[in-house]
Amino acid sequence: MKYLYIVRGPFGSGKTEFAKTITKDVVSCWDYYAQYGQNKWNEELKPHADEYCRASVAELMEQGANSIAVTNSFSKSSDLDFYLEAANLHQYKVFTLVMENQNSEEYKRDAPEDVVLKQIINLKNSVVFHQGF
Repeated sequence: MKYLYIVRGPFGSGKTEFAKTITKDVVSCWDYYAQYGQNKWNEELKPHADEYCRASVAELMEQGANSIAVTNSFSKSSDLDFYLEAANLHQYKVFTLVMENQNSEEYKRDAPEDVVLKQIINLKNSVVFHQGF
């Protein structure tokens, strides 16, 4: 069985650090930011970072990686649609995790407080628990 871990949470919650503890194939929006000279949040680059994550996960799935973790805020449920469809297409079992970290300052990378608060509010409004029984 192949696995896709979707790690959701606001900036600064340690999503990527956590993901690195469960698999070697980790895709993070921060990877994109780092490629363009700054390893910190940038509103103008956000759509490009999101596309980078989608393309990178698709490529790893096409290569048949056994386990993949993708980390981003995923603050709206619709942000997951691409990944769920890709997982279905490539026969990956999906686990979705929502991160919260009490000691998050070291991971925030200059994300403004209002952006983080908006992510938290969106997450609270979009996390749905499905009953599979």
